[in-house]
Amino acid sequence: MVSERRFLPDRLLDPFRLWACFALARQGQRVLVVDMDPQCNSTSILLQGNPDANTVYDVYTEEDLRLPQCIHATNYEHLDCLPNTHYTSALEPNLLRALPDSFTIIRQRLREYVQENYDYAVLDCPPNMGFFVVSALQAADFVVVPIKSGSAFSIQGLMKAIELIHDVQKNGNPDLRFLRLLINQVDRRTVTSKVTIAQVEKYFPQDQVFATMVPTNAAFERAEGELKTIIRYDPSSFGAKAYRSLAKEVLHIFDRQLVTA
Repeated sequence: MVSERRFLPDRLLDPFRLWACFALARQGQRVLVVDMDPQCNSTSILLQGNPDANTVYDVYTEEDLRLPQCIHATNYEHLDCLPNTHYTSALEPNLLRALPDSFTIIRQRLREYVQENYDYAVLDCPPNMGFFVVSALQAADFVVVPIKSGSAFSIQGLMKAIELIHDVQKNGNPDLRFLRLLINQVDRRTVTSKVTIAQVEKYFPQDQVFATMVPTNAAFERAEGELKTIIRYDPSSFGAKAYRSLAKEVLHIFDRQLVTA
């Protein structure tokens, strides 16, 4: 029975764009954004600045930390943030020396609280395959893998990401699943975008790729410059419409799993 499996409240997605988090919250979902990237872009947008305390840094370093102290309300209804700080990047050498135990810190200290208090927790990761990404994958149930349309290296990077997911499945988190591939920065007028889409369609079945593709849109850069989400900055833009569509698609995918599980 579905009620015994409780798929929906248990979801951790990684990685997923901040705009989609806001779109999910607009659908009435309780969403927590965990900023796993020491560059702190999500933190800056959601909290209008970078706090120096009660951040991901403290989650990694304070064994007796009370997690609710690190979760900050945002100006967006149903959307909270566990922020990061630039100092977290300095932890990586020590965390690497403490492997494999350090890989599971985020899972151990966040997962139970998230399951009890949120519908979705979105771990926003840095654009690499380093320690913080693997740490997030150890905590996640599902992975959304973004691919930049028009990049000559996108497919190569995509294949490496899929290999990493399989490696984490075998070595620490058997519950991890590849949810969908998300094609970003699509400009259907260009040959490179058309080639990227054709390659994705060649190598991946339809049910492994989001039907929603995020277009190139100058409004994204303007929104980031003003530390706003695209949906609040320009709700009528093509980018905002794409992320609203993506949020609905995510909910539809999980609802279908709820029905068929």
